[in-house]
Amino acid sequence: MIRKSAHIFFITLIAATMLGACAQAQTSVEKKPIRMGWSLYPGWYPLVIAQEKGIFEKHGVEVELILYSTYDDTAPQIASGFVDAAALVLGDALLEDVGNYASVVLVTDNSHGADQLIASPETLQTRDLRGKRIGFSVGTFGELLVHEMLKKYNVDINEVSLVEVPPEQVPAAIPSQIDIGHTFEPFATQAQINGNGILFTSADAPGIIVDTVVFRNAFLKERPEDARNFINAWFEAVEYWQANPEEGNKIIAAETGQDVKDVSDEGVKFFNRDANIATFKPGPDTTSVHFTAQMELQFLVETGVLTKPVNVDNILNAGYLQ
Repeated sequence: MIRKSAHIFFITLIAATMLGACAQAQTSVEKKPIRMGWSLYPGWYPLVIAQEKGIFEKHGVEVELILYSTYDDTAPQIASGFVDAAALVLGDALLEDVGNYASVVLVTDNSHGADQLIASPETLQTRDLRGKRIGFSVGTFGELLVHEMLKKYNVDINEVSLVEVPPEQVPAAIPSQIDIGHTFEPFATQAQINGNGILFTSADAPGIIVDTVVFRNAFLKERPEDARNFINAWFEAVEYWQANPEEGNKIIAAETGQDVKDVSDEGVKFFNRDANIATFKPGPDTTSVHFTAQMELQFLVETGVLTKPVNVDNILNAGYLQ
């Protein structure tokens, strides 16, 4: 009888050990790296710092950075669920196919000069925009910046020709296809050749281009701590780059295939944790991401990009900043 009890206990112990091992193995299998989609833009370069300096690892999170050669490819990838998180401009996070499945959890920066409208030499000389061909990605923050520029020069939208040109293609499109084009670094520097120059920047319309990180809601529900750890790593990476610009620039250049002299955070206003908490609060101007989101939403509806407005309060989620 004693032997039988001991035998049963031994079998139970083995079974429990095996079940524990299986559960542990299952957890490790389920704990996949965060798939993070992004594209070249100075406000998102700290992702590279966080990866290469082991800052993500330090904060207990594994991240797979997926770099898209064209910014416009990013939103569809998070909408489809191919990536768990993405670096997006606020306006694109409001689109129905993104906003219904993902939330803005972090404001990385405001573009304060990094987004530019580059013009041909003739356009720069005359400053007469009527009849000019203006290139941008339709229905995006680039189009919003174009509208702001036209207001400054008192030109009606019907007095110019609008051309669909992604920001990355603007350098090659001037002057054969367009006279003016929206782009950002590092492509803005490429566009400033042969006399092309800056006509208008996001610094002329402060606060309207807000850069963010969005996470799919399903991921936030299943792995909230990983989202918090990602954000903690992000803030440390920004601080590291700002404290070590030369080393940071070399790391970024090596990982993105750029010349180190072309890497800079010029024109980018980074948001630390306190600035994030402040901007997520409702306010009367573009210092509040709520205000800017409503402005972006109105623009998207007016231009026909959105037919069914999303709920801004459902998309902006500051709960992972604490």
